[in-house]
Amino acid sequence: MNSIQIEILAILHILICLSYFAINVRFKGLQNSFYKLAIILFLPVVGILFFIVSAIFEAFGNKSDFMVESYLKYVKDDKHIYYEEAIDFEKEINTIPIADSLEFSSNKNKRAYLIYILKRDFSKHIKGLQKAIKSSDTETSHYAASALMEIKKQFEIAISSAREKYESNKENITFMKEYLEILKKYLESGLADKIDYDNYIQKYSSVLAGFLKQDKTKESYFIEKINCEIELLDSESALKYCNIFFSSFPDSEKPYLMLLKIYYMSDKPELFEEALKTFKKRKLRLTDYGEAVIKFWEG
Repeated sequence: MNSIQIEILAILHILICLSYFAINVRFKGLQNSFYKLAIILFLPVVGILFFIVSAIFEAFGNKSDFMVESYLKYVKDDKHIYYEEAIDFEKEINTIPIADSLEFSSNKNKRAYLIYILKRDFSKHIKGLQKAIKSSDTETSHYAASALMEIKKQFEIAISSAREKYESNKENITFMKEYLEILKKYLESGLADKIDYDNYIQKYSSVLAGFLKQDKTKESYFIEKINCEIELLDSESALKYCNIFFSSFPDSEKPYLMLLKIYYMSDKPELFEEALKTFKKRKLRLTDYGEAVIKFWEG
């Protein structure tokens, strides 16, 4: 190869490098283009081939990403499944339990964390908020108290609305379920003081009684009713509903478990032992929990 041919190839190589550089600047920016220019300039053929192959793979990767994004958009828009879009992923994964935040953070961080909670579904953080009320930082305790007052207000509105529907038609199963659900949530929330709690659990028990007159197909409602009677210290009523539970679900272990609970809470060891023996003799299909209960009391 003579010198003229070498010069031609060199000029051609430089023109190719400059052309690639100009194209790359348009799509990738100046900084990215300079380092690529240096590589292809000093690595003739190999350098540019490397970047061309890389661009091809990148194009296929982008296409794949686009297909995934399109599919997710299709799923979300058409509501085929439940989809919840993240608000702030980094913030979410760095969120710590409210109790830990209040115990270990500075007052400034406590306040910031509480404000963050208040903007979200803070009804799930009742225990942490109750702890925050005792904080030595007055601003922190103020935010927590405000949050708890707001939660209680929301419960009162929901309970009032459900009660009005229920009172308008006490035979309506849908209204009963709605009323029972909100009463249960309130009782489990820990917001009610003793007087409130006693008042609402009696209402809950009364509505459950009405529900079970109409619908005896759900074990969970029997369990709720019997637990209410145990809390209200009415073992006679608890036994009454346990017997109805037996007749409604003769092949279930749950009526036996509730009977054992009634006798245990009523401090009747002889009746408890008798019920346990009957439970063991029955050929029921036991769950792991049922077997564990029997083994525990056998031990």
